[in-house]
Amino acid sequence: MRERAAELEAGLEEHEPRSTRSQDEFELVLLCTGNRARSPVAEGFLRDLLADLPVRVRSLGTLELGAAPALPEAIEAAAGLGLDISEHRARALAGEDLSGADLVVGFEQRHVAAAVVDGGARRDRVFSLPELAELLEESAPQRFGDPVERARQAIADAHARRSRHSASERAELADPLGHDRSFYRNTVERVRELSTRLAAGLFGDEAVRPLRLAGRRLV
Repeated sequence: MRERAAELEAGLEEHEPRSTRSQDEFELVLLCTGNRARSPVAEGFLRDLLADLPVRVRSLGTLELGAAPALPEAIEAAAGLGLDISEHRARALAGEDLSGADLVVGFEQRHVAAAVVDGGARRDRVFSLPELAELLEESAPQRFGDPVERARQAIADAHARRSRHSASERAELADPLGHDRSFYRNTVERVRELSTRLAAGLFGDEAVRPLRLAGRRLV
């Protein structure tokens, strides 16, 4: 395990991208551990927030669990906020090429590392969700021009600013697995808050629509 951790950390600095991204569509990938709680919830909220923009949102997990459903507690907590993830099935990072993704967002630093080492994502386009939400708010988003290009510039600026923060200072959002329903509710509420801040920080308030979930189903 220690050797694997060292490999992941080393890969953050050494990995080079394998392919180029599309310039016509913004690709946003959410990555958690099992793809059964945090990342599908964030995917659902962000799909709704960014529905009017040319953004592709999907989620993955670092573990290979087959087509496992979302965790029951996550389904219940998400439903309480109008999001239906009951039809979601887990998808694994293994075999995915994230080198062309505009942005990969994890929830813990190990997700950030895995995206780079195992998924081939570019280090300057991978963040934890709490980390990026905070970095984006350190400067006002551009108000003019194409929203996708504004988002790409915002990511580049955020990467430049994060050199001021040590690895130990980078925020994470803990896995709710094994905790009670209250913890799941708090996690889902936190994911909703951070997703809203992320969308506004990337594309600008005027380009992001208010959440209109009303039972929106994630499949």
